[in-house]
Amino acid sequence: MGRCTLEMTPEFDVAIVGGGPAGCAAGIVLAHAGRRVVILERSTYSTARVGETLPPDVRLLLQRLGVWSRFCGGGHAPTPGVAAAWGQTEPYTNDFIVNPYGPGWRIDRMRFDDMLATAAAEAGAVVCRRTKVRRCYREASGGWRLGASRDGQPLRPLSSAFLIDATGRTPTLWRHLGARRIVHDRLVGLVRFMAPASAVDSPDLRALVEATEHGWWYSAWLPDRRLVVALHTDAVPGLRAQWLTHLASAPHTSARTAGMRPEQLRVLPANSQLRRPIGTRTWLAVGDAAAAHDPITGLGVYWALKSGIAAGDALATPTSDRASEIEAYAQAVHEQFELYLTQRAIYYQAEQRWPDSPFWKCRHADPPRPLPAAQPPASRLQAGC
Repeated sequence: MGRCTLEMTPEFDVAIVGGGPAGCAAGIVLAHAGRRVVILERSTYSTARVGETLPPDVRLLLQRLGVWSRFCGGGHAPTPGVAAAWGQTEPYTNDFIVNPYGPGWRIDRMRFDDMLATAAAEAGAVVCRRTKVRRCYREASGGWRLGASRDGQPLRPLSSAFLIDATGRTPTLWRHLGARRIVHDRLVGLVRFMAPASAVDSPDLRALVEATEHGWWYSAWLPDRRLVVALHTDAVPGLRAQWLTHLASAPHTSARTAGMRPEQLRVLPANSQLRRPIGTRTWLAVGDAAAAHDPITGLGVYWALKSGIAAGDALATPTSDRASEIEAYAQAVHEQFELYLTQRAIYYQAEQRWPDSPFWKCRHADPPRPLPAAQPPASRLQAGC
């Protein structure tokens, strides 16, 4: 297997919609367990992706997937730690020098995701790039029938006994699965890649986090020597036009970006949300499709890999035990999300310099309050917490 050959009789044990870190991690585990797996990915991994920071203990997950050596040779950059101007004006540092797993990592997401997809194909999964799922419905047998296209051309429908939703924050498959979102805030990230006008001598390779009155900034040097800069704030109209104004209020981030050539500004959802249900006897969700986190906690790609591996383990069990394994997986996701909300609250409570700021005031509320189900997603730039 490995090559996308849906032109032949396409029947699989598990179909995974979405070939990011979560989907590929699940695919690698299941393929190694002997399951017939197909991964359907819309992209070719050739455009910039956000989510480039990995903690030191990601090594354990990459070793479990059998890609640690390949990762180390992939041109990704080790990072010594994080600097944060949070709760105070001047940055303090949290270095990884005493971490038993070594440094953190700043990764090239295009190469990283492509590596995982290649590893899944080598493990035996059928990996279909440039493939978009257009239809998804239950069959009388209880399995799934998916209609997909590649480069706009329809492919033969495929059948799968089980479905994994790895489509991220966007509810691509939700209406087919009868799931809903519990949304906790309207955080967005205004992300911009920036290139230096000339060579930068000895840049600080730590990520920088800087709190301001209207949100917080993140910046980090990438392996290709570009700087990624992101403002995290609540979605309100006109955010794009306020980029430079908000940047001026972040002196440490401003100093980092001085003389840099800005690329296109992207506005991406970064809100906290939980899926209900996480899964049933015929499908489950992984990564951000199951639970999406505020980037301040640094879960991101690490969570995607961890949940993908856990889902693969659940589905690799004999069919007679699968229902209990799926239930245990879903319960673990719920428990992890509750712990995450507590951790998130602790982080935001540590910043008290702007108690009257709407952004900080709503994050100091205790306990965090979910938004009404009827509220639109953060990417639509609505006002509010």
